[in-house]
Order: sequence, then structure tokens, then C-alpha cells
Amino acid sequence: MSQSEIEVLSRAHRMFAGSGRHPALDTDTSHYGSLLQRTGELNTLASLPRYQHAARRGQTALRAAAHTDAEAAAVIVCAQRDRAEAHELTRRVLDAARADVVATPLAPLAWREAMRRRAARLRAQRAHVLAARRRARRRLVALRALHYRMPHHRRHRLLGLRLPAADSRATAAVRAALSRLGRPYVWGATGPNQFDCSGLVQWSYAQAGVHVDRTTYQQIHDGIPVPLSQVRPGDLVFPHPGHVQLAIGNNLVVEAPYSGASVRISRLGSNVAIRRPM
Repeated sequence: MSQSEIEVLSRAHRMFAGSGRHPALDTDTSHYGSLLQRTGELNTLASLPRYQHAARRGQTALRAAAHTDAEAAAVIVCAQRDRAEAHELTRRVLDAARADVVATPLAPLAWREAMRRRAARLRAQRAHVLAARRRARRRLVALRALHYRMPHHRRHRLLGLRLPAADSRATAAVRAALSRLGRPYVWGATGPNQFDCSGLVQWSYAQAGVHVDRTTYQQIHDGIPVPLSQVRPGDLVFPHPGHVQLAIGNNLVVEAPYSGASVRISRLGSNVAIRRPM
């Protein structure tokens, strides 16, 4: 019993083994920014409006990339800290179990107390693993949000995705939904800090000045039907009549999935119904 307990606790502990080094994401965009500046000063075309616009656009893109790098690095640092904390917590539980193996109790009361301690250790180790998993999912949501936010993303063009105009209501609804990433799912909640699936969609479109119905069973009749091949950001996606997601492009959706989870980014399914609010 003791050896099997130690093996279980060891497996949980090994899940968090690994290097504590933090990957560097600094792309040294300052070098390119200064290069653009010097080029603008030296180039004889610098006085032309088109060239000046291109230079400003390049500088803006570089600043955005540097900001994204900094945010992604911060998320990764937090993830590494989470791993180190889980590694330490699971090690303490494992060490306690190893120390407990030294003396084998023979008296019934001592044996019962030993069983109680073993059960408590297994529960504690399970709690550490589940807590680490929840934190990892939050870090993943944050990284996916940064990935989606990256300006001038090439894959949008490569995949032929038709993004709505920058000032469109669909874009405003998508941005509103993405601003709620990590907020908890609560059945019947309509925001701004807790949502169920249809509540998130209704709240997001309300930020864009568009009314959609409250429940999933009503929303599945809102707007017009759209084939999967023509889905675009802002469309309502229904994996089944009881659940709704919001398409955000690049074969992704944002959703409030189920009780115990948080608003997150997920993959667009293949067997879905799609409606476009009007």
C-alpha cells in the first residue's frame, strides 16, 4: 500500500519537473525602429506622403510587436512560477509519504491513523495537480488572446478569411467578447464579469449596439443562416441547440463553455450551425 501510494505521488510530482529557465522573447525591435528612423532621414523620398505613411506604419507595427512580446514573456514567467510552485508542493507531499513508510504501525489505532494520513496526502496531491491545471489553462487563454490580437497577422490573408471592417458592429462584438477572457461561467449570468454561453453573446453584441435574444434557443433563429465555408468574425456558432459560440476568425471561436470553466478561445467545429446577426 505504501509503495503504491509513493508511486502515485511521485507521478504527480514528476509532472512538474523541468528547467526553470525562462525563454527570451525579446526580438530587439528597437534596432529596427532606429533603422527605420535613420532610413527616413536619409532617403530622398522621405518627403513623399506615401513613404512617410509606410514608415509610420512600420514603426507602429514594431511597437505593437514589442508590446506583444513583453506581454507574452510575462505570461510565460507566470507559467514557470506556477510550475515551480506545483513542483515544490507536490515534493512536500511526497517527502511526507516517504517519511511515513519508515515505521509500519501494527496496532489497529495506529494503522487507522496511517490510513487517514495516506488518504489526506492523496487528496492534497490531487488538489495540487488540479490547481496547476486550472492555472495552466488561464495562461493558455492569455497566450491565445495575444496570438489573436497580433496586428497584420499573415495567416488571415493566407486563409482568405474575410474580416469585417474595422468600424463594424461585428468587430466591436468580437473585441468585447475577447475582453472577457478568463471570466467565469455562471449559468444564467449575462455579464459583465460572469456569463453563460448565450449571455456572453448577448452582452458582446450589446456593446456594439446590437440586440440579440437572450437564450441559445432564441439566438439560433436570429439573423440569417450562413454556411460554414463563409463564416466570419461575429457570426454565432452553434455546435448544438443548447450552446452558442462567437466566431473570431482563423477557425477560432470565443465561448463561455460550461460550469467550472471560464470564457476562453476554442477551435471552430466542423458540424455546426451558423447565424449572422443583422
